Amino acid sequence: MSRSSSSSLSPEQERMYASEKEENFRWLLKLTTKKSNYVLSEKDLASPDLQKQLSEIGQFAEVAHGSMDPERVWTHLSDLLDDGFPLHGYTFLEGSELVQAFKGTAAQLQGYVAFRPQTGQLIIAFSGTSNRMQAFNDTKAWKVSYPITDGEKFSGISVHSGFWSMYNGVKTAAFHAMDEAIRQRDVSEIIVTGHSLGGVMSQLCVLDLLKPSQQVIRLPFGVRIKSVTFGAPRAGNESLVSCWKSRVEAYTKVHGDAAFTEWSVKAFNDGVPSMPSLMLGYRHFADNPFFLFRGRLYQIPLSEKEGVNFGVDPPAVAQEGSVLPAEFPLGGHNYYGRDMEKLQRQMKWATEVGLGSNENWRDALLQKIKEDDDRWKAKNAKRGSSFSLFGSSSK
Repeated sequence: MSRSSSSSLSPEQERMYASEKEENFRWLLKLTTKKSNYVLSEKDLASPDLQKQLSEIGQFAEVAHGSMDPERVWTHLSDLLDDGFPLHGYTFLEGSELVQAFKGTAAQLQGYVAFRPQTGQLIIAFSGTSNRMQAFNDTKAWKVSYPITDGEKFSGISVHSGFWSMYNGVKTAAFHAMDEAIRQRDVSEIIVTGHSLGGVMSQLCVLDLLKPSQQVIRLPFGVRIKSVTFGAPRAGNESLVSCWKSRVEAYTKVHGDAAFTEWSVKAFNDGVPSMPSLMLGYRHFADNPFFLFRGRLYQIPLSEKEGVNFGVDPPAVAQEGSVLPAEFPLGGHNYYGRDMEKLQRQMKWATEVGLGSNENWRDALLQKIKEDDDRWKAKNAKRGSSFSLFGSSSK
């Protein structure tokens, strides 16, 4: 990143990047990848409608983070959606119902199942990495055998050891919650989603949903399945990808092409999708993933499906009317259309002031947000300089 790019930030963008505490893995992208020879352009742009759908589903992926309690989020959802509160703008959550939240037995990985009665959509969302034990499991990049069903023939099929351990720890609770929801509600579509580690968990979950035999739960005949991931790392080897494709093909052969949708999004300056390395034999599932660059969504061609680092021509910010505005010019792992770290920070404050436990929590939270605003303004006025990832520079 150049000094010029960081020195041209707006005051709000300066504040956002100066407030970063979580890892965004920009350094990892630069360390592990080269820019693709393929340059994304206007002809690769995704439709505004698709971008809108991805933005909406992303809201469910973001509130799955382990720093938030889904039970408390949904209990006080109408308050949290109000202007000035942490979930303001998360309109796709409106009218949804929490079916069940769950935590896995391995590393306390969190997830939940929610339902949108107005659309018949059942959403299963898994958290990204949110504690040290999960981060430790993320580093266990040796591969272990992936179990296939009778009749499937894949040679040397394997999956990331740490991811597989965490998935096995959470899948029983996840499928129990799904099964309960399907039995009690009129479900027309199942959306399985997650950001980062949550994306891998969602993909392994979909692999189980698509099993040609020995199904983990009984699905409504012809139900649509959507796999939607944001900033997900690679989960397994080429044989696991072949298994994914085979199960998708088998499902759509029975229920039609429209019965399965796969959307995988990578973002500008996010190094997580580059890991584990191709040199270790890892591969991504999606043949046609998407690339989010400064508010515009591009479809990556099949020939570049493993790519995570692209140039864009013209290198413009989002045009007026884009679904995802160019609020995040530096990119990174926690900026898939919204500032996820800001959400986590404000939801932490909501918990600290007693979210829902006393009649004054709303006023206390707004006061805490105002105090943070005031601290930033005072600090910014005192230093009289602009933020840069390389340090301050005088105006």
